[in-house]
Amino acid sequence: MSKKYSDYMYVFWVKTGKEEQAYKQIKTAFGEDIVILKLLVEKFFRKQGKVIKLTKPAFPGYIFITTEIENNEFIFRARECARQSMSILKPLRYNGTYRAAMHENERAAIDCLWQGQSCIETSTGFFEGDHVVVTDGPFKGRESFIKSISPRKRQATVEIEFMGRTIRATIGLEVIEKLP
Repeated sequence: MSKKYSDYMYVFWVKTGKEEQAYKQIKTAFGEDIVILKLLVEKFFRKQGKVIKLTKPAFPGYIFITTEIENNEFIFRARECARQSMSILKPLRYNGTYRAAMHENERAAIDCLWQGQSCIETSTGFFEGDHVVVTDGPFKGRESFIKSISPRKRQATVEIEFMGRTIRATIGLEVIEKLP
C-alpha cells in the first residue's frame, strides 16, 4: 500500500551557490503557501591533514518545496517567480509534459532518506568483500542507493531519481573495517 500525501512536492532549478538567495525569493513570492525543504548532508573534508565534518546541500542547484497548490497554479506562479529572479532558473517539470508535481514513488524515496529531518547524518559501515554493509545511520538497509565509495574521503555517491532524472549526491560514509 502506498502512502498518500496531502501536499505536492515541487523542485526549482537554481544557480548553484545562489540557493540562499533563491530561498528568500521563493518565500517572498509564495509566502505561507509553501514549505521549503533544505535537504542537507554531512560530509567529511580533509584540510591541512585534519578531517572536518561540514553540512552541505545534498543537491546543489535544486530547491525542494511542499505545498497544497495544484500543478497548474504552481507552474504559473513559479514561472513568474523565476522571471523576476536572477538566481532561479525555472521550476522543473517532467519531460514533454505540463506536470511539475513530483511522482509519489520519487517523493517517497526522498522522504525515506531524510525521514522528516533536514540533514542526512554520516552513516558507518564496513566492506564485506566487494560491497559495503551499512551498520548505522540513514543508509542502514539502503545500500542499493550507494553507487561508489571513497573510503579515504569518507564519502559515498548515491543516486536518487526525481523529475525523470537521475541525480547524484555525495553523503558522509565512515568505513570502519574491511572483512574478507
